[in-house]
Amino acid sequence: ISIAVHLKDVRQRDSIIIEWSKNGEKNIGIIDCNLYEGRNPTLDYIKRERISKIEFIILSHFHFDHFSGMSDIFEYCCLNKISVKYFYHSLAPFLAEIYNRIFTSQKIQNEVMRCVEKYYSVDNFVIDTIPVNSQTKNLELLDNTFISFLAPQGRIYNKMAKQLARKRNKITTTKADVNKLSTIVLIENETNSILFTSDSVKKSFKNINVTTELVLVQVPHHASINSIDNIFWKNLKRIPKCPAIFSVGDEPKDKLPNEETVRFFDLEDFDVYSTNQVYGINSYFKLGLSTEKNPGTSVALNT
Repeated sequence: ISIAVHLKDVRQRDSIIIEWSKNGEKNIGIIDCNLYEGRNPTLDYIKRERISKIEFIILSHFHFDHFSGMSDIFEYCCLNKISVKYFYHSLAPFLAEIYNRIFTSQKIQNEVMRCVEKYYSVDNFVIDTIPVNSQTKNLELLDNTFISFLAPQGRIYNKMAKQLARKRNKITTTKADVNKLSTIVLIENETNSILFTSDSVKKSFKNINVTTELVLVQVPHHASINSIDNIFWKNLKRIPKCPAIFSVGDEPKDKLPNEETVRFFDLEDFDVYSTNQVYGINSYFKLGLSTEKNPGTSVALNT
């Protein structure tokens, strides 16, 4: 039984489609959804494949580069009566506070408001809407194959709530970093697993234990060196040359991936894949990656 993982090229953003078959029927799930140059590759896939139901949508965290195309998905499902079995997210406890603090342009403000509007109408087509933390109940995809959430930890919600309350009351506080709410998603059976990390910060990987052998990993936060917990990644049980996916683009202010991150994963014997050949990828490999290492990877869990 295979689970196909499609990483859409939306530059330095995330749009991931999970695809598998059960009882001869195609099933899909979505982790984040973004626009690029006016296109929505995830929605294009749904239309092209004539998808009539979606098992799950995961909104990893409420940053523009992870939700900019989500409103289109919500709207299309509503108009075409496409059911979504589960909508997982990590934003409900302080939604208003979060989107108020990320208004950095009129464009982002408009899209935030549109996404929030559609978010509050998801009950029209979503069977169950579930706030995520590391205690969220596992979701069964196939016999003995589950999705689990390793982050965010419940204590992060409490800490961020206090930070936002202090900010609202104009009391000096440390920054409430929304990336701390990023989901870490594990698809796992008895022997193998796949790890998706969105924009998780380094501390999110403390005390996480993956016991199965990894066959695919997503490098966190567009391969920023500041998000890499060396001990966690060194100690992971994984297949030889385990593919490590870098979701990167052409953002000049960030210049990701960092060359230090590329070097670390290469020297740790991961097989480095990148959605784009930019910045640290180019400088480390000099001539760029080989043609085999293009975005879009299918892997098989040994079920």
